[in-house]
This record gives sequence, C-alpha cells and structure tokens, in this order.
Amino acid sequence: MISISVVDDDYQTIAKFTAILERYYGTGNYIQQDFTNGREFVESLSEGLPNIVFMDIEMDFMNGEDAVRKLREKDINECTFVVYVSSHTERLAPFFALHPFDFLVKPFKDKAVYEILDKINERMDKEKKTCTLIIDRKEVSIPVNDIMWIQSQGHRLEVKVSTSEVPLYCYGKLNDLYLELEAICDDFLRVHASYAVNRRYITKFMHNEVYLKDKVFPVSVRFRTEVTMKLHERL
Repeated sequence: MISISVVDDDYQTIAKFTAILERYYGTGNYIQQDFTNGREFVESLSEGLPNIVFMDIEMDFMNGEDAVRKLREKDINECTFVVYVSSHTERLAPFFALHPFDFLVKPFKDKAVYEILDKINERMDKEKKTCTLIIDRKEVSIPVNDIMWIQSQGHRLEVKVSTSEVPLYCYGKLNDLYLELEAICDDFLRVHASYAVNRRYITKFMHNEVYLKDKVFPVSVRFRTEVTMKLHERL
C-alpha cells in the first residue's frame, strides 16, 4: 500500500491534501501521515520511509530543506518522491540539489495535485522495469533505477550499479544501451560520447561537469545544452 506524508504547518493545507488524496486513491487504498514541522517528520523516518512526501518549505523547528536533507541520508537511492510546496516561487531553485520530483505553488488547485500523482504513478511503473545485459555470457536483468552510470570502453561497457561496489562489464555500444534506457525512463543523460549518467544520482552540476558522489564526468560541448535543459526542467 502506498504511504504518503504531508508536512505543513498550515492545518487548512493538510486538510486540503487529505480531501484530494482520498478522492484520488479512495478510502483504504493508501496510508497518510500528517506532520506540522520537519522535525516531527524526520523522527518518523525510523519507522520507515514514505513513498511520497508533500513538503512545505517554511516551517518552525525544522524547515523543509533540512527535513529533506535528513530524508536523503536514509533514502540513499532516492526512492521517496518529494514534492515541495511553497507560495514563494522565487525560492525554489536552490532546492534542486536535493532532487525533488516536482513543486506545488500555493494556492494550488486539486488538478495540479492529480497531475503530479499521475506522473509519480507512471514513474513507479517504469522503475519496476529492468534491462538485460550479457555478462560473462549470461543474461542478467538489472533494475533500471539501480544503474548509476555507463562508460564506454571501446567495444566494452562499464556499468556501475548502486547495489554493488564492483562495476559490471558487458559488450555492446553505449548508444544502443542508452536508447534502450531512454525508452524506459527519462532519468538518463548522455553527457559525453563515452558516458551516460542517471540524474537521480547527480550530486552537483557545473556547466562542463557532473558529479555523482566522488565520480566526476565531463559534459562535452555537443551535449551541454541538452543536459542543462533536462537538469533544470523541473525548476
């Protein structure tokens, strides 16, 4: 059953989310937890991570930015979909570093929430999918969401997954694998003729480099405009 946290210091906003979610999912088809500040939400994480969080940005005791940072410390693979909620659109851009799924601007309409939930459901369906690689002459199914980056090494590909410290190696062309992954989800970025990365794992972006934890990949001139647009499309 899907679990949803609503974190907002405005009780009317919480009540609005409650009504919207019940209309969308139906009674008994989801679990909702409400919190009036980020500290309460963070304390609840010891009992498990929610699937979706609607997070107000400005709150007493702990604001939305700090609360999501604490969430990401536990949610290493960023499986929780974070939707920031704020009435100040000019303050949203800095929150990109914490990889939100989307933003809601107060006052919001029911339709805006429905559209976000539709996109989340679509993403969840895609993340259940796998791709098949030939490794040591055997077919191996890899969850697409676990792939962090791919590096071309001539006729061989190095595939780094989040579930293993050791890279996987298979034969093939980067372009072919990238097109296959791109057809499954929109998280993969071609940053260079020899590299493709999963933007869910990007921790820092500069105009000519992307960082995935301690790994740095160059962004070539050929792909720079497209990479910049895709990384900022939700802002």
